[in-house]
Amino acid sequence: MRTPYFATILMLIWAVALQSNASSQDWSRFRGPNGTGVIKDADLPIDRKQTSWIVNLAGSGNSSPVAWQDKIFVTSCDTTSAAITIECFDDRQGKKLWSKTFDSKPHHLHGRNTFAASTPTVDADHVYLAFANPDQTILVALSHEGEQIWRRDLGRWVSSHGFGTSPIVYKNLLVFCNSQSGEALSDGVAAGQSKLLAVDRSTGEDNWAVELTTRRACYSVPCIWTDETGTDQIVNCNTGDGFYSIDPVTGKKNWSALPFKMRTVASILATDHLLIGSCGSGGGGNYLVAMKPEGSTSRTQGKPAFRLRQANYVPCPIAVNGLLFVVTDKGIGHCVDLNSGKEYWKKRLSNTFSSSPVANEKHIFLVGEDGQVLVIDAAKEFKIASKFELGEPTRATPMIYRNRLYFRTRTKLICVGK
Repeated sequence: MRTPYFATILMLIWAVALQSNASSQDWSRFRGPNGTGVIKDADLPIDRKQTSWIVNLAGSGNSSPVAWQDKIFVTSCDTTSAAITIECFDDRQGKKLWSKTFDSKPHHLHGRNTFAASTPTVDADHVYLAFANPDQTILVALSHEGEQIWRRDLGRWVSSHGFGTSPIVYKNLLVFCNSQSGEALSDGVAAGQSKLLAVDRSTGEDNWAVELTTRRACYSVPCIWTDETGTDQIVNCNTGDGFYSIDPVTGKKNWSALPFKMRTVASILATDHLLIGSCGSGGGGNYLVAMKPEGSTSRTQGKPAFRLRQANYVPCPIAVNGLLFVVTDKGIGHCVDLNSGKEYWKKRLSNTFSSSPVANEKHIFLVGEDGQVLVIDAAKEFKIASKFELGEPTRATPMIYRNRLYFRTRTKLICVGK
């Protein structure tokens, strides 16, 4: 006969197992764990037969969902007023738990951008979102129940393309890349000042800020790279500084290397031994650089491991199984060796991509702007595992959470999985 003590032990083991599974499938920021887009152990469906729920969002947008425990958070916008709405949904049934709307100001955007392009980030205490217009750059922290904890206005934001970068959490800090334009401005518009800044995630108070080279507004979201001594660095890339490293404790710039010739839109990718960034323009000339950092304080950075031409501009690259997969905005896919850059295949996969790929150990999930999902093997040999339709265009990157796929289309959130 099982005793109450034995039953309690079983419940504790079950709870720990659930917590372990949740932590192994964290998706609390843009592109999930450290911005990689990969959860290797996720058991994911490769078709829409297991669609669990579909909900209509408050507006449209290009931002991605994020998750914490049983809650999904996603932003959208009113295309007329530019108001930003964040909604919270139950992850099991898609029930809306709450929503909160913030006023903003209509302004000029790039034709492929929206007022809701920035992805929130979330931790055990708060969900954080960022939005901007020419007069304001806003950071907001909310409780998981939608109560505002703090709000910061960082001042004007300068770019004709519109806002789109996303904050991240590192320990007690909320880190935000406030990249702005300093060239090719309209008459009478003063240049902005680009900074990487960190605020206390509990209070919103300044911790540190470091000025960056101001050339073009860049949208790469930073990530964490740990050097050979076990020291964490905040790394990112932009046009003027190229790859750069910041000490997360002091805000001091460790190094910068390999400035890019054009705008960086896709986010930096950190693997075990490489930092990968790219730049480009709507007119082409896009290229990707893989660089092997030499340490946290070395000033001899700047030796690329390899370069890839005809590369991505908006979609981020993804690394799985020692391979680097790159999709271009015009629908071409590449698979190259992660160490050498040797190309294994190059194929036309779609008409256009803006969404970044996500993956488990077996498959890469690619979402075209037309809403078609292409599932390919995460392997040297090109093989299509599946195709299915979302039913609406999208430029948002999917989320992997608890063995399910979450697709944000222009106006809907779709949960696919058990």
